[in-house]
Amino acid sequence: MTTARPTPRMIGIIDRALATLAWTCQAGAAALYLTATFQSDAWQKMLAHDPLYTLSVWACAAALALVWMTGLREEQTHYYNRRVRTFQRKIRNFGHVGLLFIAAASAADQKDRIGLWALMGMAVILSTGTWAAWMQTRTLPAEDQAVIDAIHDREAQQAAEAYDASEKDRRRERLSAIVSGLGYQLTDTPAQPAPQDEQPANRWQIPARKHAPLVYFIRNGNRLKIGTSTDLKRRIRTLALRAENVVLLLDGGKPLESDLHKQFTDLRIGNTEWFAYDAPLITFIADQNRLARKEEAK
Repeated sequence: MTTARPTPRMIGIIDRALATLAWTCQAGAAALYLTATFQSDAWQKMLAHDPLYTLSVWACAAALALVWMTGLREEQTHYYNRRVRTFQRKIRNFGHVGLLFIAAASAADQKDRIGLWALMGMAVILSTGTWAAWMQTRTLPAEDQAVIDAIHDREAQQAAEAYDASEKDRRRERLSAIVSGLGYQLTDTPAQPAPQDEQPANRWQIPARKHAPLVYFIRNGNRLKIGTSTDLKRRIRTLALRAENVVLLLDGGKPLESDLHKQFTDLRIGNTEWFAYDAPLITFIADQNRLARKEEAK
């Protein structure tokens, strides 16, 4: 007896249902907290004596609710960017906890405060649990997430390089203006050659069609993936990289791949096929490239 697998349409329906439930619980919890704050007898009485202070508390509660909802939205939007997701999770937790604290304090003078606090506790459990359950369904396998992390790292590196270049130009303009004010002219100094990053001399030919198993070493910035494939061209596209990123190819399949993973286990990133591009790997790749060149020269 075979088990029916969920279709993409069914998965989409389930995801939308979970999203609706999660957002409904968040909105319900926020509405409960705000109602407990605005309808508090203590704040209603104080409104007549010190309206500015009371309105400030209400404005703070409304602002925390906005921070909470904004953090949720940004966490959902940038879920696969782990740095942004972690930051937005802290933001929404700050808004949630802050609003809950104000609501609980506002309910302290109510006659039925025990029941109100219990209701708030249920709201916390429901809102937190449904959101965590929905986010869990969006979690990718570690290997797939590592690919996205590599893309985000590359984008961050490119942004940092662009900022450094812009900052360098700005500093030069400011220095040039200061030097001109002193009656001198700033001249360019000969640029020192930048150290070249060690690159393998071989340019590996990527098979156009399916082929015998190959163990590939493909680099992305300061990370390197050691994997095996029988359709390397398609695998490169899947990783959002190019043929130029392949730094080494070896004949072999899963057994060789497994041996290499064990050999460089100290450089392994989590439980993925990605490794830090560090000295032992760099030396191994350079040695293998030298051997390949000698074989070609024979």
